[in-house]
Amino acid sequence: RHREGKAALLRDHLLPGAQAWEILEDSCARGRRALRRFLRGHGVEAEQLAEGVLQQRDALAGPPEPVAGVLPVLLGNPPWIGHSPAASPWMARLLDAWRTCEGQPLAERNIKWLQDTWVRFLRLAQWKIEQRGEGIVAFVLNHNGLDAPTLRGLRASLLQTFEEIYLLDLHGNRRKRERAPDGSRDENLFSGIAQGAALVVLVKKPGLARRVVHADLYGPRRQKLAALRCGSVATTDWREIRPRGPLFLFRPGEDLATERVFRRGTPLDGIFPVHSTGLITGRDALVTASDRRTLEERLRRIGRRDWLPHCTAWLPRPFDLRYLIFTPEAVARHRPALARHLRQPGNVALLVPRQHKGEPGAFVTAALPGHKVVSAYDVTSAFPLYLDDAGERRPNVAPALWDHLAKLYGEPPEPAEVLAYVYGVLHAPGYRVRFGNLLARELPRIPFPRHRPRFRDLAGCGQELITAHLGEPGDRATGALSLRGDPALPPGRIAYDAAEESIRLHPAGLRLDGVPADLWSYRIGDHAVLASWLAARTGRPLRTEERRELYALTAALRRSLDLLPALERAFRAAVEA
Repeated sequence: RHREGKAALLRDHLLPGAQAWEILEDSCARGRRALRRFLRGHGVEAEQLAEGVLQQRDALAGPPEPVAGVLPVLLGNPPWIGHSPAASPWMARLLDAWRTCEGQPLAERNIKWLQDTWVRFLRLAQWKIEQRGEGIVAFVLNHNGLDAPTLRGLRASLLQTFEEIYLLDLHGNRRKRERAPDGSRDENLFSGIAQGAALVVLVKKPGLARRVVHADLYGPRRQKLAALRCGSVATTDWREIRPRGPLFLFRPGEDLATERVFRRGTPLDGIFPVHSTGLITGRDALVTASDRRTLEERLRRIGRRDWLPHCTAWLPRPFDLRYLIFTPEAVARHRPALARHLRQPGNVALLVPRQHKGEPGAFVTAALPGHKVVSAYDVTSAFPLYLDDAGERRPNVAPALWDHLAKLYGEPPEPAEVLAYVYGVLHAPGYRVRFGNLLARELPRIPFPRHRPRFRDLAGCGQELITAHLGEPGDRATGALSLRGDPALPPGRIAYDAAEESIRLHPAGLRLDGVPADLWSYRIGDHAVLASWLAARTGRPLRTEERRELYALTAALRRSLDLLPALERAFRAAVEA
């Protein structure tokens, strides 16, 4: 009798209004065979039903035929294809609704996430529910939809359409190297996929009280699949959240008081309005080298002497100055405007990612920056201090901010002073700790004090830090630091010995002594500076000039660490004034 009841439910209620679409012929045929097996297993004669239910067509090409009298329930695991073919004209018009947020254009330079295939399927599902006036959507999606700034228009739109939103973050993001809260392994739901997943259930029924709830599911893949098989909306331990502008995050955010304090600050692109992402090289083994001489010798060897005049300083990671051939032919994305600005004598650029999957960070450079200087995962934005405007040098400081600071302090600060103050804020431990979750998702916002002395004190600390990070002449003392062993040995497997305060560079005895733990662990964003610098030079002996660079690097890191207490005091005085 139970089997007969299931058959009647399928035959009389579910199948008459069921529609499914598959664009590929082979996949459609396999789907029909699977559907027939499923239906026969439940006592339903399935030959013609499977043909009628699952149709070969492009679901995104145009509006599907409506099914009269049926409550729409849309289920899907749409493909995640970041670089999708162009959307159909009909779908492109639908997606326009997600290119704005709170009535304003997104103003994003790169909106590629809005072109992802799963985004199009979700927009199709929303459109179908809107046409009917009620219904349910249950999709498995890329979990960057929960918090990506580019997709804030998507989230704001879903909040308007649906009364109830259930968000189960399945995590498993290999790019973020996610771990469970207890530090244990966290695997992706799908084998071979780097991006994390999320299960989203959207309910539209006029009269329902609006609410958004969220839950997390961490752990090994098998454990997640078991939890999904046995669980339900009713049994999940949901936490109610209240998404709010400007990002409308679909995950727990900061408390409202902290976020309000953060948003009182000036966004970084409201301070330095002209900015660009860093260079993308593309052929590092050919067009880059750790020193100018090596690169020039390579060019002569391969017969590219025409490239010799284009040998230019380049910064791929913090403190790791290298050289590259700067021509459109040699560099995949060469950012000519940024290069024009930075080639002015005395100019520098602030380097900050727009969002952080890892630790927040900032750096400064006078050289051309790579596109991931600060973060191993997120693209770095470069904010030049001065601009080359048709041969004229002018500050890259927003006029509105300059006018505001002039009124506040009685006179406008120098552009370099503004940069130094901002740099001090970005490196203050208290700023990073308090606003770390917000910095993970958007550009920093900088609070300015009401009193000029507070501004000047923090700017002074920030300028000292800039001097250290640029490697300018300063305190070069290396303390007890010394390189022991045969310098002709090539660094290989690098390991730190905390008990001996030593970095082991080669098993035959090459080591760097006198390195305290705080120096070894010093980070800029995702990069452990010393480990990263040494790892880039394994497999060959360190040259004499590189050994000098290593001593200078450790001196700069020591100076940076010594500055932190004064920097933190100046920051607290500035924000509390």
